Amino acid sequence: MSSPTTRATAIASMLSTALGAPLDCDDPGAVRTEATDTGLRISAPVPAALSEAVHVHVLTFLTRTADRFGHIQHDGTSVIWAEIETADAGREAP
Repeated sequence: MSSPTTRATAIASMLSTALGAPLDCDDPGAVRTEATDTGLRISAPVPAALSEAVHVHVLTFLTRTADRFGHIQHDGTSVIWAEIETADAGREAP
């Protein structure tokens, strides 16, 4: 299985290509990758005119690649997100 960083990079790249969004820049429409307490979270705004075929492609890719994903409304913008657990995520301390 690929490392969490490799999987997150693949998701960010796919979202950038599929949604036409830049990667991690100051643009509010960019694909963002953030470290969380449990892993890596990738998010991107979804254009209103996204075709059904592209939507299906994105969801199929996330189903195969992400540990969790979803589609929410945030500050009036439709946002798709995915999470990748790091190696230590979900493990309790001894």
